[in-house]
Amino acid sequence: MTKNEITSEVTNLFRLNNKDNRLPRRFILKTLEDAASFLIAQKWGERSLFSDMNIYTPIPCFEFEKINSRNCPSIEFRLCKTLMKSKKSLPKLLFSKLGGSIRDIVSLDGDYRFNFVDETQYRRNKNRKYRVKNEVYVYLGSDNHLYIPDEEIHSVDLTVITLDKDGCDEASGCTDVDSCISKWETEFIAPTKLLEAIKDLTLQRLSITKQIREDVNGNGIEGN
Repeated sequence: MTKNEITSEVTNLFRLNNKDNRLPRRFILKTLEDAASFLIAQKWGERSLFSDMNIYTPIPCFEFEKINSRNCPSIEFRLCKTLMKSKKSLPKLLFSKLGGSIRDIVSLDGDYRFNFVDETQYRRNKNRKYRVKNEVYVYLGSDNHLYIPDEEIHSVDLTVITLDKDGCDEASGCTDVDSCISKWETEFIAPTKLLEAIKDLTLQRLSITKQIREDVNGNGIEGN
């Protein structure tokens, strides 16, 4: 389902119940995306979406460059012999108790899978008495860039959950983006089983917005 299709559906449903009120399509799409982000993050945290492949977006050829580890904002990395930082920031991810919604980080040939960790996990793993041989960690910084400590890796393939498909295209180092495609014709990213819940939550939020506007502007005075 495209962004245009789902926005049209919700717009028509909203107008059926609110014939005297119109809201901008961009606002309705933003409300849909906020509802989708909330529900997907909730289900991701419950580990119930791992098999829903239609919600994942690939970022091929996500590129890194070597930086001076002493300039790294994370104290954990300042003693690293080598530190790689992604050239571009990630698109807006969803977050839950499981952390950022990165599903896979693999080498370009697909033969090696990297370990995505947070700062606490990285510190704990570094202090382990016995480490897994050839284990490579990838860390998400507060600046929304990925870091690879102690290894010189220049490019990986990512699979993420994000509603920002354009951001994925921009972050990739090897995607030929077709700028002629309208964003309204791109896919609305959401699990099929959550679509009705997303639309229902969106309609609830739109109705609240409508009520607030009426309270403020109905008689020129803010309602009680």
